[in-house]
Amino acid sequence: MNIDPIAFSVFGVEIRWYGILISLALVTGIIVAYFIARYRGQREEEIINFVPFAVISSIIGARLLHVIVNWSYYSGNLTYIFAFRKGGLAIQGVMVGGIIALLIYCRIRKLDFWLWADILVPALVLGQAIGRWGNFLNQEAFGKPTSLPWAIYISPENRPFDYAHAEYFHPTFLYESVANFALFVVLLLIHRFYKNKPGRMPYGIIFTIYLGVYSLYRTFIEYYRVDSSYIGTIKVVYILNIICIIAAFIITDYLIKKFKEKKKLEKTEE
Repeated sequence: MNIDPIAFSVFGVEIRWYGILISLALVTGIIVAYFIARYRGQREEEIINFVPFAVISSIIGARLLHVIVNWSYYSGNLTYIFAFRKGGLAIQGVMVGGIIALLIYCRIRKLDFWLWADILVPALVLGQAIGRWGNFLNQEAFGKPTSLPWAIYISPENRPFDYAHAEYFHPTFLYESVANFALFVVLLLIHRFYKNKPGRMPYGIIFTIYLGVYSLYRTFIEYYRVDSSYIGTIKVVYILNIICIIAAFIITDYLIKKFKEKKKLEKTEE
């Protein structure tokens, strides 16, 4: 089945499915974060105030990382650097850009960064789950050739040179989308635990669970991808994911130690 990546045109301007899916992911994420903030007893208007900064910083971070990693291509095609509608946004860049924006925002607004990171990550992973379908409609981010029943057909012009004669490939976009939806549900359940049993865990644990778990299953999914970028013989995503997993453990250890110290101090003051 051939899918036209262009949904429709308005006054000669092509509107691509990729952009529609990314927009849907963004709007859905904002709504989810808004209601999570309300559920956690926080000022939900902070989400609306933060959105413009998050969107700008995340897009810049995502595109910048993608271009850096694929500089061998973009150095010879400089005009494509700003061709956002054709895809090419690195989720790790979204993370970095979003974290920087949230750090600055929370400092200005005098908010607890870890609490708001917890509030935002379920919305982020849900947005990723929806956005991955943009890769499907662009016929990109697919895996190795396969004869499995759920394999997807890739048109000849979108196949890598080494797999020019293969027709059906692993739908790695689908694998990640399903995993993202599952992680979203898990993170919501942990929010429920926080709500029902306040003071039992430090803020920030939901964020580190997202960081570590997402990086772990993305590493396994990346094994099947045929369009990965490399540093030498190592896939760039493997390096980024290892960094994220290590960071998740370090941050979790730090948060738990600080939490225990605070509890101990509160007991001595009673």
